[in-house]
Amino acid sequence: MNAGIRDILDSAFEIYNALLEGQEVGKVKNRDLYERFRYNPDVEEMVLYIADRMGMELYHYNEKLFLCPGAANRLFGYSNDELKRRIPYISRNDELYLGYFIIMTLITMFYKESAIDTPINYVRFSALVEEVSNRFEALISIEDLEAVSNEYQFNFSDICKVWMLLPDAREDMQQRGKNDKVSFVRNICNFLQEENLIVLDNDRNLIFPTDRFKAIIYYYYEDRDNKNDILRFVNELEGM
Repeated sequence: MNAGIRDILDSAFEIYNALLEGQEVGKVKNRDLYERFRYNPDVEEMVLYIADRMGMELYHYNEKLFLCPGAANRLFGYSNDELKRRIPYISRNDELYLGYFIIMTLITMFYKESAIDTPINYVRFSALVEEVSNRFEALISIEDLEAVSNEYQFNFSDICKVWMLLPDAREDMQQRGKNDKVSFVRNICNFLQEENLIVLDNDRNLIFPTDRFKAIIYYYYEDRDNKNDILRFVNELEGM
């Protein structure tokens, strides 16, 4: 192997490993690594190749690099069982799918499909809880919810039951657990924050999207072949 190829490989693996370790690689932090990626096409191509072969997605957004597991990545991604172990108080599939529904609702509150590069700055936590409730009310009003569940291959019927059985609660930001609607939503937000996807400001009752979150959504919508009927359906519930 000649020295030039070795240098490219060394830089590519250094960048990839830094991202894999959760380090920020961008114009501010790890700037040397970022500039090697940004200004050397051979290094960029090699990093993208390594990521692809490892089943990872590499996103370049707002002068930062982000590494995320691909949808079928069993090594670095989460299975449903792993998520149930990872997220406190989630032990059943219907509870996990309720968590997915809450996440999809939050995405639709930050973004409109026509403005994928301009999310709103923040969402109020109380507004998220209210919006989830509103969309479940819209779901319940659908005449044949079982048929809708079959159509989208997502068990809306079961998650409706889970949500409706959770009691309402006053918004005490010190509560923990899943024994009411507010606590369940907060538990999901805590998980998203631990994954560096949002910042949950409990003092001001606000949720902010991180650049990692923005990068994932931006590239998701930029992929014109990427169609998620469930996400679109959850978005449409807003107007029902």
